Amino acid sequence: MGQRLAAIAAVGSLLAPGVAHAQFYLSGDFGAASAAGPVMEGRDNDRGGICDEFINPRFAEVPGCTTPRRRGDSWVSDFGSAGGVLGGVAAGYGLADRFSGSLLGRFRLEAEYFYRSSAFNEAVGVRFGSGDSAFAANRAGEVVLAEDSLDSMVGHNVFGNLYFDFASGGRFTPYVGIGIGVGFTEAGYGALGVLNNDPARIASAAGLPNEAQVRRNLAGTVVSERGELSDRVAGCQILFGVDYALTKSTSVGVKGRWVGFEAFQDGGAWDRLRSHDSQLRLDGSEPVAYEIKLDDVALFSVGLELKHRP
Repeated sequence: MGQRLAAIAAVGSLLAPGVAHAQFYLSGDFGAASAAGPVMEGRDNDRGGICDEFINPRFAEVPGCTTPRRRGDSWVSDFGSAGGVLGGVAAGYGLADRFSGSLLGRFRLEAEYFYRSSAFNEAVGVRFGSGDSAFAANRAGEVVLAEDSLDSMVGHNVFGNLYFDFASGGRFTPYVGIGIGVGFTEAGYGALGVLNNDPARIASAAGLPNEAQVRRNLAGTVVSERGELSDRVAGCQILFGVDYALTKSTSVGVKGRWVGFEAFQDGGAWDRLRSHDSQLRLDGSEPVAYEIKLDDVALFSVGLELKHRP
């Protein structure tokens, strides 16, 4: 018991004066941001037009159309980089007063919130992967348009940061830092796929008992989606910059950062699947859903920062 009390007293003697003399500060920054071009990977559980009861009333006669396992389609879309803005606020605690003259006195701890917005606003053609659906095959010009679009990506991010200030002996203080946190991110997503209006080009219907009917029903149909994807993603960041002391309590500076996040994932049902609801059966069974994964959603920003110590 005596050892515990001694330990508690030692910790209290270290922390209590620090609260009164610690260098608390508030800061805000705003600047331009550049987001890396993400790779979008898509997948759904569609069986294709020949297994779609809306298109082919005799779907049950087609091998694979009623098996439990549904492979679906996969595709990839490559987007370019995007400009945007980033702004944040933070509350920090410097150790300079407590550990004056030592290396520990150059560290700061900080809790930060920042908002990012990246305007991709781009539509690109997709590259199809494997899948059961005839849509993925693009045989004989059956698919005349297949594209994904990525609109703006916005995120509300909460990070904890650790900084190291370099001693300069003047008004300028360079620094570096690292941080970890989480981002609550949203991205506008769209998709559009159009089949050829000419029934003769609907090659996936070839050989079916009701081939002519399926060709007519599939020709000119549309797959479309327009919605919002959202996900909570973990992230890390590297920070760097330099502060210039205007007064003893206020400084202004330039702050840069690189932020990387884990893969962003979300999904939903198509707005229209071959010009009908996102399902394969007339009774509403076998709904079709897609999943989207965005890799490499990193960003780089540089902006102005203002710090104030109350």
